[in-house]
Order: sequence, then structure tokens, then C-alpha cells
Amino acid sequence: MTGLPSLRALRYFHSAALHQSFSQAAQSLNVTHSAVSHQIKLLEEWLGKPLFNRANGRVHLTSDGERLKVCCMQTFREIETTCEKIRARNINSLTVSCAPSFLAQWLIPRISRFSALHSDIALTFQTHVDIERVRNEQSDVLILSHEQPVQDDIAATLITVDYIGPVCAPGVARNLTYETDFSTLSLLHADTKLHAWAEWAKKTGAKGDFWAGRHFDNLTLAIQAARNGLGIIMTPQILVRKEIREGTLIAPLGFAEVDRATWMMVKASRIEEREIKLFRSWLLEEAASVG
Repeated sequence: MTGLPSLRALRYFHSAALHQSFSQAAQSLNVTHSAVSHQIKLLEEWLGKPLFNRANGRVHLTSDGERLKVCCMQTFREIETTCEKIRARNINSLTVSCAPSFLAQWLIPRISRFSALHSDIALTFQTHVDIERVRNEQSDVLILSHEQPVQDDIAATLITVDYIGPVCAPGVARNLTYETDFSTLSLLHADTKLHAWAEWAKKTGAKGDFWAGRHFDNLTLAIQAARNGLGIIMTPQILVRKEIREGTLIAPLGFAEVDRATWMMVKASRIEEREIKLFRSWLLEEAASVG
């Protein structure tokens, strides 16, 4: 005996259980009444239990039949949903999700190089960091700064170890050292990274009030405020390499390694898909480059 009964028998049972009628099930399946009756009889023989009580030409589910009906409803609904998602997913397309700051500061300035290499792949971008969207395939790729990879159903590729540090416009923080009382400085904060200053201070031993200062809705806005001389922002190095190279921002104390890393996360069952493999290879090359 195999671990599962006939899938055809389960499908016929599912229809008969929903309709509480072999005749209506036969009509909906476009088969004969005897075909439905035969498949359900085979299923009952396989289970060793009756699934329907038959009396006066009518059928009613037994308690075991009710249990199997609920199971079939859930299972067939999940199969239907999964198939719909697979059919709806466009060939040669990729939906990439990441934080708004990573998208604006790092990915958008570089993505034309990926498109030049793979012009057949249509890209869509989303600004969220919800791993559940990867699980239910609303997103194909999630780029996320995280302390460690997540569960086994998610395949995580290490893109880069995270380094963070204070940056500002040239001339804003003269003679800044680790001994400086940061309470005396104009600190900037991104509400999406509220603990960034405290995280850096714990790593470096810097002292001061790391909660006071101007607040911005996201890190991209805070970086732009720093470029315009409004204060000092704590930011990942990867997001400001271009500005530091061009001289619009400086990092007077450099950058310190923290207990996080930037990962590319995909659904483990999809890791070998062409578009995902190509994007992963490109992302690793870009992250390893100096620019």
C-alpha cells in the first residue's frame, strides 16, 4: 500500500463532499455518476472506512468523511493558489525588495549595469523588508541587513559584512575623535535605524547622548541632510562610498564592523532559477567593487 490513495479518487471525493451528491459531482467533473461512485468506493476500500452514509438514494458524510473533506478543501485550495502564482509570474522578470535607503543610495545608481548585461530581464522594485513576501512569492529577491540567515526555507547569500560610521559634510566635524563628547554635536537620526548610534557607540566606546538631535523618516533623507551640512549621520559604509569618493561627505572616524551583514534572500526552492542566479552573481560582483 502506498502512502497516498489515488489522487483522482480524492478529487472525485472532494467534489462529491462539497455537493453532498454523486450526481452533482459527476456533472461538475464532466464524468458519469458511476465513475464518481466507483472512485469513491476505491477510496473507501483503501481507507478501510466508509466516507458516506447512503440511504434512500441520498448520501451524507460520515465523521471520517467530514475530516477528509476539510483536509481536501485546504490542500486543493493551496495547490490552486500555488499554481495561480506560478502562472502569473512573468518569465524573464524579477521583483527585488530592499530598504528605501539601500534602493536609493546603492542599487538604483548601479542597476543600469545589470540591465545592460541582461536586457531581457524586466525589473520591479519594492521598498520593504518583509521576508514573508519572499515566502509567498510576492517578491523574488530580498536584500536585507540582518544578524544571521533566517529559516531553512530561505536561501541566504552573504553580500557584504556591515561597517557603519559617522559621516558629515566637510568642515562640519572638525577635529572629531573617539574622545569627543558627542552630546555637543548635531546628530542626525533615521527613524528606520533608531539604534544605529547606540550600536556604533557600543562597538567603539564613544561617549555622549546618542538619542538627541534631528530625526528623519528614512536614512536617505538623513544622508542628504548631512550632505547639506545639517549634522552628522550614522550610516553603513556601503551606502555612502560614492559621496565619500566625490568629497561631498567625509567619514572622520572611519567605519566599524558591526554584528550584522547584508544578505540576499530568496525562497530556497527557487535558488536555481535563471533570473535569480544572474542577479545574485551581479550583486556579489558589485558589492566587491570599490565604487
